[in-house]
Amino acid sequence: MGRLVVVHAARSRGRLMDARLWHEQARTETLAAPTPKTIAQLRAMSTSSRTRYLSHRRRWMRSLHFDTPATRQARQALTDLVEDNLTSMPGAKDVIAVTAPFAVGKSTLVRTWAQEQYRQIIEDRVHHSQVPTWNSNVGVVADEVPVVWLDLGAASKIRAFNIQFLQYFGYPIGGAIHDLTARIHRIVDAHRVRLLIVDDTNLLNLRHKDARDVLDHLKHVNTVLGQRGASMVLVGADLEDGAIFQDPQMAGRLRAIRLGPCSIDTPTGVAAWQETLASIENLVLPYLPAARPGILAGHHAPRLWRLTQGYLGDLARLIAEAAYIAAREDTWTIRIADLERPQLSRRAQHATPRLRETRAVKTTKPATAEAHAP
Repeated sequence: MGRLVVVHAARSRGRLMDARLWHEQARTETLAAPTPKTIAQLRAMSTSSRTRYLSHRRRWMRSLHFDTPATRQARQALTDLVEDNLTSMPGAKDVIAVTAPFAVGKSTLVRTWAQEQYRQIIEDRVHHSQVPTWNSNVGVVADEVPVVWLDLGAASKIRAFNIQFLQYFGYPIGGAIHDLTARIHRIVDAHRVRLLIVDDTNLLNLRHKDARDVLDHLKHVNTVLGQRGASMVLVGADLEDGAIFQDPQMAGRLRAIRLGPCSIDTPTGVAAWQETLASIENLVLPYLPAARPGILAGHHAPRLWRLTQGYLGDLARLIAEAAYIAAREDTWTIRIADLERPQLSRRAQHATPRLRETRAVKTTKPATAEAHAP
C-alpha cells in the first residue's frame, strides 16, 4: 500500500506550531492535583517532603485555567458556530472572530477550546504518540489534521501565510504564490481540515497593500474551507478597530465573540465576579486548611479585583502565589498581606495605584468569611 509521507521539521524550542506539536500538546495530560492534607499532616512532614509537596501544589495551581460565565458562553458560541458551518450548504461560511483587549486571555481560551475540538474529532487516537491517519484515497494513507493553528506575523504577505500553512503539515514551501495556494486546496482535502484558526489578525493594517492582499487571501481560503464544511476562526486584539471589521465583504460574514476582563460596574458584573471567585475557591480551598469558606468570593473579593482589575491571568497568578506564601509561612490561609506581595504584570501594577481609592466592590451577600491563621 502506498503512503503519503509527511515530513516534519526537527523539534526545537520556539518553533512555529505544526501538526505534530499540536497533537503532542492536545494529548498531554494536565498536571495531577496533589492530595489535600490537614495542618497536622503538613507540619508532620519532613522538610524535603514538604518542599516537594509545596512545589507540586504551586505548579498545579499555576496550571489551572479559571473560568467565568463569559468564557463559558464564548466556548459554547464557538462550538455552535462551527456546528452551523458544518451542517449548512457548501460555500463561503461565516467567519468567527474572537476579539478582546490585550492580556484578557482570548488566545488561551480559543486554544483550549480548539484542542478539545481536536480530541473529540480524533477520539481514542489521541492516546497514540503519532498524528492520526486516515485512508484519503485507495492505497493512500494521510495524516488526519482537523485543526490548524497559524500565527499571523507583523507585515505578513500571502507568501508568508501560505508557507506557514504548508509548514504546519510539513510540505515543501518552494514555488510561485499561485502554486502554493493550489497546494492549500489539496491539503484541506487530503488531511480533512475542519478548523483553521488564525491568531494575531489585529496585525493586519489596511493602509498597506500587502495587508489588503492577505485579507483577500483569507476570504479565498474561507471559501475553500466553506465548500468542505470547515470553519475559519480569527483571533486578535480589538479587531473592531482594525482591518477585519472595516472590510465590507468580510464584515458581512463575521460572527464576533467579544471578551473582556471581569467588570464590577453593575450588579450583574459583581455577581459574575463572585461566581468566578467561588469556582476558584472550590478548587483551592482544600489546599488552604486554615481558610474558611467564602475567603475569596466574599472576604477578599474587593481586594482581588482592585489588584487584578478582573484580568484572569493576573488573578490566577495572584491566588497561586499568595497561597504559596501562606504555605511557606505556615499559616495555610490567604491573608491581606499575602495578596499584596506577589508581583503581577506591568499592566496590573500600573492600574492598581489608580484604583486604591476607588469604591470597594459591593458583594451581593454580606461577606462573613475571615482569614484565620492556625
